[in-house]
Amino acid sequence: MKYRILQDLMQFTVGKNVTRIRDQQIYTPEDFERDLHSMDGNTTACVINLINSKAAPLFSGTKCITSNFLRCAFDPDILDPWYFCYQFNVGMEQKINMLHQGTASVKKLNIKSVSELQIPFPDIMRQRQIGALYRKAMVQKKLMILQAENIEKMILEVLKKLEED
Repeated sequence: MKYRILQDLMQFTVGKNVTRIRDQQIYTPEDFERDLHSMDGNTTACVINLINSKAAPLFSGTKCITSNFLRCAFDPDILDPWYFCYQFNVGMEQKINMLHQGTASVKKLNIKSVSELQIPFPDIMRQRQIGALYRKAMVQKKLMILQAENIEKMILEVLKKLEED
């Protein structure tokens, strides 16, 4: 398997310090989760949450990225966004865990360590196949969580009615 270094494939932009952001909508952890479980497939950038060490395709592109996130821009004809997220979140998880900096309670990745990571690099068609399956898995996971929450809500409503009777 051929490997490539991330800094050779993408440009990184560190988010702004939240205290310096004025009159702009801020990209939040909720936006990150929404992007990770998005059914959309078209993007030319990803975002890395430096706190939880996860990557997601970036669909909320008009919001201002804070310093807890790292924006990764690249050519989607060379690196598939969903494939990158799969490799970052699953395939390279062990390597990433070794890169954490900080105290035991607060660990955070930095741009240098991320840019030096090596990613398995199959041809673009294989990347797209893997990326599409990973996207479907993320969407399915979100749908299952929503279904479980709806079942719980329904049961709690039934229990409340039973108590009232």
